[in-house]
Amino acid sequence: MNKKILLISSVLITLSIIMIIIINNMDNKENNIISNIKKDTEVINSNMITMMYETDAGTGIYEETKDTTWPESGYIFNENLSGCENGGELEYNSINKTVNLLSNKSDNCYVYFDKYDGVWIDNVSVTNVTGSSVTLDISATSENGSITAYYYSLNDNEEYQETTTNPLTINDLNKLTEYKISIYAIDSTNARSNIYELTVTTADESGPVINSVSVSNVTYNGFTVTVDATSDVDIVRYHYVIESENIAVSDLYNSHVFSDLDTGTNYKVEIYVKDINGILSEVYQLNISTEDGVLLANYIISQYTTDGENGLYYHDADLANGAGDNSYRYSGANPNNYVCFGSDEEICSEDNLYRIIGVFGNEVKLIKSTSYGSYVWEADIWGQGNTWDASTKPDIYTTLNNTYYNSLGMTWSSMIATHSYEVGGMSYSNGYFNGAQTAYNYEVGEYQAGYVESMKIGLMYLSDYYYGASPTYWTYPGYTSSRYPDANGNYGSSYDYRAAIGSNWIYLGPDEWTISHFAEFMAFYIVTDGIDNGSDSVDNSNEIRPVFYLKQDIKCVSGTGSISEPFRITD
Repeated sequence: MNKKILLISSVLITLSIIMIIIINNMDNKENNIISNIKKDTEVINSNMITMMYETDAGTGIYEETKDTTWPESGYIFNENLSGCENGGELEYNSINKTVNLLSNKSDNCYVYFDKYDGVWIDNVSVTNVTGSSVTLDISATSENGSITAYYYSLNDNEEYQETTTNPLTINDLNKLTEYKISIYAIDSTNARSNIYELTVTTADESGPVINSVSVSNVTYNGFTVTVDATSDVDIVRYHYVIESENIAVSDLYNSHVFSDLDTGTNYKVEIYVKDINGILSEVYQLNISTEDGVLLANYIISQYTTDGENGLYYHDADLANGAGDNSYRYSGANPNNYVCFGSDEEICSEDNLYRIIGVFGNEVKLIKSTSYGSYVWEADIWGQGNTWDASTKPDIYTTLNNTYYNSLGMTWSSMIATHSYEVGGMSYSNGYFNGAQTAYNYEVGEYQAGYVESMKIGLMYLSDYYYGASPTYWTYPGYTSSRYPDANGNYGSSYDYRAAIGSNWIYLGPDEWTISHFAEFMAFYIVTDGIDNGSDSVDNSNEIRPVFYLKQDIKCVSGTGSISEPFRITD
């Protein structure tokens, strides 16, 4: 009877336990958490959980431990290795030191812990994936120092790559490829963390790649860059940057011209491209230096293509009514022939503006764009005359070659060449009434009188003034009247250089001396209406504009020749 009662009691107890387990399972069915294991000796000692400790940090060698509690420190849960035989899942909370077993049936589970020496990686999150790169944000902690470096490898490669950058970007990957990435950290005490592993698959398209950049058209103030880039999808923007010059250009085209740069300067140029998906290429960097400058004479000549283009005319033997001296002269209403002389200021003042008459041989001839003042040619006409020779130089010579020249300062005056000026003059009939070519021949060319003066500063020739006008007027006489009609019998302002005022850039306005004298005590001058009586007594006062030739080695370093952007020059 007692044995029967005992058997019945045992069965009832067993059923009660089963009911408790069933009820317990029903209560936890919603979240499938069978056991919340926190230092639970009974569960750890059961056959459900086996704990594995790494023998030494970073070795990947594990041994079973007989500990009956979760490790407090020195180890970190390895989520990748931990798991259960029958599909159960393990969750670990490193803050609460808690392992959750998610299962709805009996299971055998293994919990792996990596050893660390005061350094550990809690988490690595993927922040950006492209077809050729992946960016990872590493959450790492050190108990005894600070994190100094990270090491990563791909697909169990034993060779780890070092980086100090976090987030970390791994480049040069293949698109649509799965990569196993292993990462560990080192702190300032040289302690090493656990190895954190994750798997990432790259995207379908790779980012654009700049293969090369070619440089062309390097000048004293600019250059051209052309980008060779490839992409799986369309490239929509090319970005060009020179940070030192605050230049940042976004362009649709793969070629860009940099201009208005400094002469003889090295520039760091950065280029990157963007594709239609908004993915940027890596920044391509290169250093490019502008030239030291181009000879001003060569630059002016390079602007000539055909007669009249850019206001230039080439006075060779084929140019009708030209000087025939192989010079390049500016003609017309207002060509871009301004030069800033005597100043390096960003804005060139009116007083420092000069204009290019032309290129003669290898020398550039300038004339001041505004008047230097009103002066008499010769104060004492009875004592000297006006022949410009060594013994009888006119007063205007001293004004130009001493007063004006010395006012320029050493830097600028040293750019001026000593030049031979033909000062023989001419008659009314040879120079005044027969047009530009005749005036040139008697003033400077084959019929000139042979009087030459070497000096730094002179005045313009009468022929300079004539050739400053458009070619239409080169056959016009300087002046006609009923007494002196032109070759066709015409006279009046419509048939002489009074008609050329609006087409002659060199015309100043007020009465102005030229270097050409007509006879003793008389010199040619330009009057207010273009050219009138032609000669004036040398003891009268008229405006003067200094004229000089620059040395052959003077270089152009910037500018377009306009009044707002005059050519800037240097020696």
